[in-house]
Amino acid sequence: MQRYFFSLRIALLVIVAGVAVSAIDLATRGFVVVYDPRALIAGAVLEDGLGARRRPLHAFARGYWATRPAFDGMVRLLCRSGREVLRGDVRPGEQTSYTVTAEDCRKGG
Repeated sequence: MQRYFFSLRIALLVIVAGVAVSAIDLATRGFVVVYDPRALIAGAVLEDGLGARRRPLHAFARGYWATRPAFDGMVRLLCRSGREVLRGDVRPGEQTSYTVTAEDCRKGG
């Protein structure tokens, strides 16, 4: 009984330490989150100003796309309508979020 209780305390301590380290890492390295409540985009990509470097945002929950910025750039929204638009300045170490609107992905523009 004593060993079992000790194991649970160690497991809990490891979990708490992991959450703390993750939170510190996100706060220092930053992140980019795009929220798409209407499912207007098929994807999103972080690009530098020259288009030489690209980093895809990954879907991690319904309507949410995210990545960690490794360079200064902007988010290119890849709309289901075929339109592509640049939104939101992104820098490493900053927390950036953007919500997709119907205007972002309107057809013909």
